[in-house]
Amino acid sequence: MVFRSVALLTLIATAPQAVAVSVSDAQVLAIARKHCAMCHAERPTHESFNEAPKGIVIETVADPKKYASAIYTQTVQTKTMPLGNQSGMTDDERAALGQWLKGSQ
Repeated sequence: MVFRSVALLTLIATAPQAVAVSVSDAQVLAIARKHCAMCHAERPTHESFNEAPKGIVIETVADPKKYASAIYTQTVQTKTMPLGNQSGMTDDERAALGQWLKGSQ
């Protein structure tokens, strides 16, 4: 009986935790400002763009919600955005953005 208890406790202690952490609007806006707004702004600062690609502007919390499906596909699933990952978006930032986008739909 003691062996089973120890084995169960070991299993619980070493199992990966699947605890969902809430992602705030402020966190998403910070990610968007860091990785998206240089191109996807009313006035892009990236030297390659005079206007936001595909007309997708991401400057407010409402903007990622408006384009949630496209952002999720391009940024979280295929990782094609940011273009060439020039801004160095991390997998953790992509996961946070994806979680928030799924919750906003």
